[in-house]
Amino acid sequence: MTHWTESLELFVEYPPHVRGVASDGWAIHLTWLADWKPVREGRLVLLLRGPGGAREEIVLQAPGSPGIYNASPTLSETGIWRADMTLTARGTDHAIPVGQLQVFASEDALPHDEEQPPPGLIALPKEEQWAMPFEIAIAEPRRIPNSIPVTGEVAAPARGLAHVSTPVAGLLLVQGPSPAPGEEVREGQTLALIAPTSLDDSYARMRADVVEAEREADRTERLFAAGAIAERRLEEARHDLEVARAAFEAVGGIHDADGDGGSDPHVYRLRSPIGGVIADRHVAPGEHVAVGTHAFTVVRPDTLWFVARVPARHAEAASEVHGAWFTVEGATHTHEADRVVSVGSIIDAGSRALPVRFAVANPDGELKVGMLAEGHLLLGEPVEGVAVPTPAILDEDGLSVVYVKVGGEAFQRRVVETGPSDGSWTIVHSGVSDGEQVVAVGAYQVRLASLGDVEVSDHGHPH
Repeated sequence: MTHWTESLELFVEYPPHVRGVASDGWAIHLTWLADWKPVREGRLVLLLRGPGGAREEIVLQAPGSPGIYNASPTLSETGIWRADMTLTARGTDHAIPVGQLQVFASEDALPHDEEQPPPGLIALPKEEQWAMPFEIAIAEPRRIPNSIPVTGEVAAPARGLAHVSTPVAGLLLVQGPSPAPGEEVREGQTLALIAPTSLDDSYARMRADVVEAEREADRTERLFAAGAIAERRLEEARHDLEVARAAFEAVGGIHDADGDGGSDPHVYRLRSPIGGVIADRHVAPGEHVAVGTHAFTVVRPDTLWFVARVPARHAEAASEVHGAWFTVEGATHTHEADRVVSVGSIIDAGSRALPVRFAVANPDGELKVGMLAEGHLLLGEPVEGVAVPTPAILDEDGLSVVYVKVGGEAFQRRVVETGPSDGSWTIVHSGVSDGEQVVAVGAYQVRLASLGDVEVSDHGHPH
């Protein structure tokens, strides 16, 4: 017999009862619904009431083993008895109605016809359920938007990723800053100091050109003020200084604002163009770098993009998309995105897909640039129907399958026709009814149990 209350699941096995004879042991299995783990402590009272005011009360101070209480009632009257339980645990009394049972006058009166269990039952003992991640959910009516299944990847926004390369050749100074992957940096912060080593290095030459142009501009200012030269000469000197400064700034030659490179004007400061986190570092202090060496990758991780690839056959519906959900490789957590950044206008010739970009908040840094993803794009009006948790649905040889709990230790395999999904719940058009219990966590283990050769009794316990 199986019964559910708001906080507990009762699964009890008991033998046939004969009047005045101590029965074989009852195996009373109690499970907390909050975490689907066994009741490990608490006082259990088993009250049995029979014809003519007959009464039997058994008090069990603690389970004999985690989740299992054992009792052997002796019932004194023939007929129908009513059984109820009360568990005192976690600071309160939990009433558990059990139901009715029959007491026979003698062993000869016991029924000998074995009741056959429904076909296709799968047995998974409570002890195994308690030992693994396990959770049951109730199928219920929900309204879920239509959706398009897609694959995609996590990418950085256009201004949220920077590959920092070295515009000069030289030696990476050991005494300079050395930020490690995962370290936060601000915009303009020096990431490394480079001592140019090439004789014809453009950085050193441009730095010298700026100094020379500044001196020439100062000299012509004084001469013009004394009336020794024409104004045209002053304008030419100023123009030469502007050109020299522009060329120097083009390779990152700016004044050392943060003081991390000392006062040496011949040391190049490699700076971060954006604020964010060091995602990767490709150079080490003391290393000689060439012009164009990829030194650092900086990412702003707080907001990333989910770039969904919509199959060409669904491209027309892409304009109706108003949200998405997806999971990334190696994880089961569902991420949601409700802000569409852009819908592509060209279908990729190779993948035959249309890119749709969503902004995704990433405050905990769980998402990483480059992760592959699978999900659904939400569009149109919601569809109403019976829904089950999405993790409850397994793909078995191309069929969508759920496992329904029909007893404490008994399950049924159901093939379902799936409909729209919001990532957490999926509508099923067939196979499961409103109110039925489906295995939301642990469905794969139930499937493995279905592959074994196990006999199931009418109460679902393997024998």
